[in-house]
Amino acid sequence: MAEYPVRATLAGVLLFVIGLAIAGSTVIAELRDREAREAWIKANGTVVDVLPAPANGSPRPVVSFDTPEGERIRFTPIGPSPWRALKVGDSIPVIYPFGLPGQARIDPRSFRRTRTAIALGAALVLMALGGYVARYASRRGAPDGFK
Repeated sequence: MAEYPVRATLAGVLLFVIGLAIAGSTVIAELRDREAREAWIKANGTVVDVLPAPANGSPRPVVSFDTPEGERIRFTPIGPSPWRALKVGDSIPVIYPFGLPGQARIDPRSFRRTRTAIALGAALVLMALGGYVARYASRRGAPDGFK
């Protein structure tokens, strides 16, 4: 690395900037996601049945919840199932757009938090690695009196 200190320093700075960009975009995406969910209603649902698994998937729960108006809604979530297997009687968070309880879905809160934590962790690793490489390379290429 001592032969090309400027290139190594630039590589470190580039890693740091990429990490900073990932962190910034993750924070912006999380803030936009929160803003979009502000108009959604939160409810506590209960798994009332579990449908058998199709040939290429996992069992799908049937979730029931009551709206503030007293209407009972039952739905089967579309898309990937939560990380844990759900059983009849399990309580699960549900969200739906204001006035549209028929469009309810399981609140992927833990998935969102994990996704954000992994992205921010990766960004911090890139920033730390970039800072280390840039500092190490700049010190290796500096004259003896400037270290």
